Amino acid sequence: MRTILRVAKIAVIGAALALSPSLANAQQTVRIGLGAPTLSFLPIWSARALDTFKSQGLTATVVALPGGDASALAALDAGDIELAAVGPDAMLRAAAKGRPFEIVYSLMSKVTLQLVVSPALLERTDVKATDPLAKKLAAMKGALVGATALAGAQEIAARWLAAKGGLDPKNDLRVAQVGNPTAVQAALEAKRIDAFVLSPPEGYLAEKAGTGVVLVSLGDDFPLLANQPYLVLVAKKPISQATADLITKTAKALQEGSAAAVNKPDEAASAIQKQFFAKADPQAIAAALKTMSSGVADGGKIDVQSMQNALTFAKEVGTNFGKEFDAKSSENDLWTNQFVDAAKAK
Repeated sequence: MRTILRVAKIAVIGAALALSPSLANAQQTVRIGLGAPTLSFLPIWSARALDTFKSQGLTATVVALPGGDASALAALDAGDIELAAVGPDAMLRAAAKGRPFEIVYSLMSKVTLQLVVSPALLERTDVKATDPLAKKLAAMKGALVGATALAGAQEIAARWLAAKGGLDPKNDLRVAQVGNPTAVQAALEAKRIDAFVLSPPEGYLAEKAGTGVVLVSLGDDFPLLANQPYLVLVAKKPISQATADLITKTAKALQEGSAAAVNKPDEAASAIQKQFFAKADPQAIAAALKTMSSGVADGGKIDVQSMQNALTFAKEVGTNFGKEFDAKSSENDLWTNQFVDAAKAK
């Protein structure tokens, strides 16, 4: 644990120097630890690219910490950052162990993962992207799915999809660890795998290259996954008045960034691509943003139903937090809209 905290602290300090210009001119700095530098954390990228933090008198120091969600939460616990941007599962596991964390903002309110399959799989199963969902899922029988890591979110989602298609999720699907998304794309092109499950823009890139087809978009094709906090902003309790004000200002900046992503997607995508994904295909970033924009349209708000959906999905995929949680009774304890509502009222 000490090693994780030490690495996290060094990373945060480095990020302050590398990612946050004009610190001297900022009225206040908010430090956000990022579980992973993926585009699905759309409100953070958009708010930074369009500088909506500035209108709130803030400078945002944002860094993807080595070790992912666990390191981000460790840094939050140690006081090295004010907010951690992570998946809710990591936060709930920590909360089940007694860590004093609370979800204060839903950064992405739908599951962004997409099932992308090879043209060869479609041909041999006689399946088209326009076919009914049940037929598309049944086509996964015997498929080899490439993943960045075994037993991670991608494998869990793939096996959940197989079960929804009436297949045996353990025996009717094979999963191979391939590497990062670039390696996964290469494996699909080389026909070493039949499919992968990743978030945008990977599906767009496969379709553009002619090596894959987006067969299922989880957050669009399943109501359970269309309305749940998929990525969240977490604070440490007790939250002082000063920290509450900081969180409210941060929430307002994120809401403004999200509104721009929804209402001016091309402008927001261009700014994000130029500042943070310079080597990426601009069209891929624009396509990804439009695909995910519905997940930020609610301005970070969580409700009992969306939280229950997250808990239900976790149970369906076999996640064991070590403790049972109830969406309703955990409001204003494990999760709250206090800061989202205060920001909307500003």
